[in-house]
Amino acid sequence: MRRELSRSELMYTGEIRAQILIICTVRGGVDPVLLDRALSAALAGQPSLRSRLTRDGERWFLTLLEPEKLPRLTVRPNGPDAQVREYNTPLPVGGPLVRAVLLAGADEDTLVLGVDHAICDGRSANELCYRLWRIYAEIETGTYEPPVAPRESWPAPIDDLLPPRAEEELEAHVRIRLERAAGAPVALLPFLAVREDAEPPEGMMTSCRLLLTRVETNRVLAGAKDAGVPLNGYVAAALLAALRDQLPPEYDDHRLGCFNAVDLRDRVATPFGREEMVPTAAWHQTLAEVPRGADLVSLGNQLNADLREAVERGGPALELQAIDRLLAHPTVWALSLMLSNVGRIDGPASPPGLKIVDMRQFAVNSKWNPERGRGPVLAEPMTVRGRLSIEMPYSTQCFTSAQMTAIHDHVRKALGRLADRVPALG
Repeated sequence: MRRELSRSELMYTGEIRAQILIICTVRGGVDPVLLDRALSAALAGQPSLRSRLTRDGERWFLTLLEPEKLPRLTVRPNGPDAQVREYNTPLPVGGPLVRAVLLAGADEDTLVLGVDHAICDGRSANELCYRLWRIYAEIETGTYEPPVAPRESWPAPIDDLLPPRAEEELEAHVRIRLERAAGAPVALLPFLAVREDAEPPEGMMTSCRLLLTRVETNRVLAGAKDAGVPLNGYVAAALLAALRDQLPPEYDDHRLGCFNAVDLRDRVATPFGREEMVPTAAWHQTLAEVPRGADLVSLGNQLNADLREAVERGGPALELQAIDRLLAHPTVWALSLMLSNVGRIDGPASPPGLKIVDMRQFAVNSKWNPERGRGPVLAEPMTVRGRLSIEMPYSTQCFTSAQMTAIHDHVRKALGRLADRVPALG
């Protein structure tokens, strides 16, 4: 059995492959046998998780794996570099599209769950993690009821669920994008790692994380409310300001481009649940003048208003539907920042006897192109268990740790200034 990939899903089948990582830190001693059983049960509910990518001429398909080739839990010892090694472990070409690794430690265990972007987005990868721990708990307590038979019907691609568009609408959207791109050029952060003498490990991916405490997060939220700016907009503004600060002076007359990921699963005629393993993300591009020392409250409101207006008029869906027309114009793809906002989540419920103390989420690419000399910064803000977290995954072939640390510190100071608008209690 197989299902052909849609046009939008084909974006994830090129030379550069992406997987979404969900990382859970757990105390109490995870039972690997139970977790492996929970993984097998989760696979039964979604045929995409039991599939591989196959090619037939110019067409790509999701094709069911043979039962003996289905993903199983891998257990490895934890250690100082164990997680980073997992970030850099690609899914096998022609093999399973999901992997689960339990890094066993003395006091804490770490689950690394990786899912190919061709079959998921951030929301569905999140939901898979939730479902995995929920089934683990049900198996442990004896309340799990397996399905009569594994599900065999693949979810429909988002392309099939979007409202049809006339040719005139698509051409008008492309004209708007070209008009926007015709202004001042867009600045991208230089890849300083390629200028250093030391050769970084080939393809090395890691993530620079900014993590606030619950108290700090609550103060930042109070500051955002006092300033009258959405936190998402302020974070985007702070990231762009940090990028501006890292750019050489010769780029001062350049604009900065921000691509916001937008989930379309709630914006179709028949909305469908997060459990459906199918990519539904589109995007919206905002091009902004960001001077040094920009007013972040004003900029945050500007970014938020631009994104809200685009979503209300269906702009992100048009991006997917006009994709081939847009690809013919490289200038419309210039971006300084790729922002995937996960939002506020509780994280998975802890099974009896365990405590899930942290959860991380970000996407990693199988390959970067340092020879291009510059590129966008990736950022994935989320508030999990009451703590604001911003992941900035990057390739050490391209950006240096000093560059990413400088952006981290700049954004943290900006969040601190927002929090200081409201006096601390006590």
